[in-house]
Order: sequence, then structure tokens, then C-alpha cells
Amino acid sequence: MICQVFLSEKAQHDLDVFSGKIANQILSDCARLAEDPIPDGKRIKKLQGFKENLYRLRVGDYRVVFKRSGARIDIVPILSKLDFQKAY
Repeated sequence: MICQVFLSEKAQHDLDVFSGKIANQILSDCARLAEDPIPDGKRIKKLQGFKENLYRLRVGDYRVVFKRSGARIDIVPILSKLDFQKAY
């Protein structure tokens, strides 16, 4: 199942702050996410305690939070590991 990935304005802003190498790695992993968005317990996990179905993708020292509905994946924020731990 191929999904479409959409970046929110917040995610686009977060991505603009990162260096080119990190931003390219995040975009590359998001493209792979479109091909296989199933939580596997290692890099992709479902976040507990939220009304929405929120998931986390681990990309090195960064975390990509996304929502999945059908064949659509919405990237919400992209956070450093420390900021992710504070927010979620």
C-alpha cells in the first residue's frame, strides 16, 4: 500500500531549521514511510494516550510525529529527541 505524505506548515518550518544533511535524511525516511507506514516497534511506534492516532518515526536524534488516516500521512512536527520527550 502506497500512501501520500503531507508536511504541515509547522513540519516545513522545523525542516527549514535543520542542516541540509539532516533535512535530507528526514525527507528520505518520510519517503520510505509512504511505502511502509506500519508500526514495527523499532523505528515506528504508536503514541499512547492521544485521541488521534499519532505515530512516531525515529530518524537518528530526531523524531517525526505523524497522523495516518487511510492512504494519507500527515507529518505534524519534527522534533529533536529531547524536545520530543518533553512534549510527548
